[in-house]
Amino acid sequence: MIMIKVIIDKHDLSLITDELQSSSLNTTSLDDGSIVLLIDDTSYETLEAILKKITQSRQQYIFDTPDGWVKLYIQDILYIESFGIEIIIHTIKNGKVQIKQPLYQLETLLMQYQIIRIGKSYLVNLNKILYIRPKLNAKLELELEGGLKIDVTRSYVKSFKNALGIGGLL
Repeated sequence: MIMIKVIIDKHDLSLITDELQSSSLNTTSLDDGSIVLLIDDTSYETLEAILKKITQSRQQYIFDTPDGWVKLYIQDILYIESFGIEIIIHTIKNGKVQIKQPLYQLETLLMQYQIIRIGKSYLVNLNKILYIRPKLNAKLELELEGGLKIDVTRSYVKSFKNALGIGGLL
């Protein structure tokens, strides 16, 4: 049997708490707040999921703004909305950032980071959703980190559910 020892930094630890709780990985805490994972050949899929989540959280994208360029971490994006030609990215750390790229281009570019369309004028970061509530008229209400609420319009409910893997639920 092959054993791999992986040390997870304390800053990355908060990103993978779900994976650690749902797995039977052998962990040891270190004095600096980081942890050591002991991975055997039956836990490779869990390790792959953990490394993918950590890698994605560090992804950055440079957006064209009316004043120049801004670099944003994908993990800081809550949602993106469009008011005609005005596109606003709502972020955790930078607040509202106006950019120049059209929503349809952002949808294609950011899909790989789990940012998907939920309405004609909205994209949402799936990783920032805390609650999903059914509403009247076949809509869904999403509650994001920070208490923000945003609706999934009727025409996007099916694709939203499929993106989450809950197609037959709700």
